Amino acid sequence: MYHSLPLKDIQITDPFFTGRIDTARNIAIPYMWETLNDRVPGVAPSHCIENFQIAAGLKEGEFHGFWFQDTDLWKWIEGVAYSLATHPDAELEKTVDEAIDLAGKAQQEDGYLDTYYIIKGLDKRFTNLRDNHEMYVAGHMFEAAVAYYEATGKRKLLDMACRVADCFDANFGPEEYKLHGYPGHEEIELGLAKLYRVTGEKRYILLAKYFLDVRGHQPHYYDAESKARGEVRPAWGHLRYPQAPYTYNQAHKPVREQAEGAGHAVRQLYLLSGMADVGEMADDPTLVEAANTVFQNIIHKQMYITGGVGSTHEGEAFSFNYDLPPERCYTETCASIALAMTASRLNRIQPNSCYGDTVERTLYNGILSGVSLDGTKYFYINPLEVWPDRCLRRQDMAVDPERMGWFGCACCPPNVLRTLTGLGSYMYAADEDSLLVDQYIASKVKADVAGQQVAFTLDANFPWCGSVKITMDSAATFKLMLRKPYWAKTCTLTVNGETIEAPVENGYIVLDRAFAAGDVIALDMPMETRFMSASVRTPNYAGKTALMRGPVVYCLEEKDNGDLLWNLSVKPGEAKAEHHPELLCGVTTITCQGQREAAESDLYTEEAPAAQDVELTFVPYYAWGNRGKGEMSVWVRRS
Repeated sequence: MYHSLPLKDIQITDPFFTGRIDTARNIAIPYMWETLNDRVPGVAPSHCIENFQIAAGLKEGEFHGFWFQDTDLWKWIEGVAYSLATHPDAELEKTVDEAIDLAGKAQQEDGYLDTYYIIKGLDKRFTNLRDNHEMYVAGHMFEAAVAYYEATGKRKLLDMACRVADCFDANFGPEEYKLHGYPGHEEIELGLAKLYRVTGEKRYILLAKYFLDVRGHQPHYYDAESKARGEVRPAWGHLRYPQAPYTYNQAHKPVREQAEGAGHAVRQLYLLSGMADVGEMADDPTLVEAANTVFQNIIHKQMYITGGVGSTHEGEAFSFNYDLPPERCYTETCASIALAMTASRLNRIQPNSCYGDTVERTLYNGILSGVSLDGTKYFYINPLEVWPDRCLRRQDMAVDPERMGWFGCACCPPNVLRTLTGLGSYMYAADEDSLLVDQYIASKVKADVAGQQVAFTLDANFPWCGSVKITMDSAATFKLMLRKPYWAKTCTLTVNGETIEAPVENGYIVLDRAFAAGDVIALDMPMETRFMSASVRTPNYAGKTALMRGPVVYCLEEKDNGDLLWNLSVKPGEAKAEHHPELLCGVTTITCQGQREAAESDLYTEEAPAAQDVELTFVPYYAWGNRGKGEMSVWVRRS
């Protein structure tokens, strides 16, 4: 079993990501704190801190927002904790401590802490696990508590989280006198696994395993609690999935029998992440195997080229294999983050380059697209094709043509925050004798491997250049495993200038040797523009191509190519890549030859449209929408 290196042992120096992390730390963290306190004009009100004040008896009023509004605070604290682990900040830490003190005043005697039910009525708690997210809220609190404890050594939030976990353990489990339910929105499983890792309290991992073991079995718990509530209407999920009720919640069958991504995309991937964690920690390989089965279905049959997942806005959900419409997809930012989480967890258990490849794909495309370059505006939905008038005027679409300052359901902004400030956890992993290099992000690293202190510096200029250099800062004997990316047609490895032929195991180039201080390991992976095709089973992309260079997906924007992008076609072949340091915070663009159908005509005509030769300019998909509202398309017709 591999473990991610502690964040404090990784100093990111990357020219691409350092600016984004700095923006997250210096701009997004204070911006989100002001938003949680409803002090930012012109954006959707949060009510998050106000709800805690009311629940603590410090203020009178009613609960506002979604029933899971507490998680905005917990994810913000988690993101702050990762930032503090690498960039200590006494004033910021003081702000977090005050927020924790406020939450502590709202916590009940038995440990329960959920402002929705504290304000609305504790007699209703645990009566609607299917819809009302109590366990989801708790899971995010647990993750925040572990992150803050590991960053600062302070136990108050961790102790509060353990009291919440104890409350759930006292009320749920296989015992006859306990409730036999499980979450409608998975997340508590991840949080309990982290609590177990830090505290060693076995009850926590056993409770997480219980929630997984009973999920989807008959007689169905959600039916029983629905009947107890006196519900007469079918659940929304029943209407959406009449042939397999509770598919929306991944509770249509036991988890070990599920084989395809289904239902709400974020829930599905949080479930898989929890199955991987709990399967490993509770020594149950059947959970890991089942999680991997669904993961492989997703990345091979239900994932967009950008790493986005969830192809329908109905239920923010997976639809079915190969159904990947570009303009109507949901591809929630949180879903891309959850896909990266799942991939990283599975890779720690059974290393394979397909997992690191998935993290890389989502990171440089479907995740980064979710936040503006200035760090203050966000996409909830990440489409692959945008016609602003259609987005705004069709009632059957959920796509926004431009990023927003905040959302009533604000799960995505703090999720992006915790991903960027916690980026180091996706980069390296070690076991007793090996060290994996999963992401080529420039950094200085310290690690304990095979009883030795290993230190090295990784230099790279991803995603624009495929050359990587690792300089050993200490002498050590261990196995260095370098991921060979899926896009690298050729890969040249040298050690101290001498070309080396090294074995490749599960997609990793393996160097098993004694390294001396000063040794230089270089990996050269030329980046070429690739004209991608989609499976013939995917009807939306027949006769079309998408451009990629290295891990980056490219798109056309109206800003560079004029409007009516659907009239453009591209001639695959020669393409020019050029870096522009001043454009979109520094990007490499691709220009190539194409055609535009330009003749105006009646609505329908038998005359073929005239075509003009044009030069097309493609920019990285993650950067679209930062120069004003306009059309965008990833896929374009082949000439």
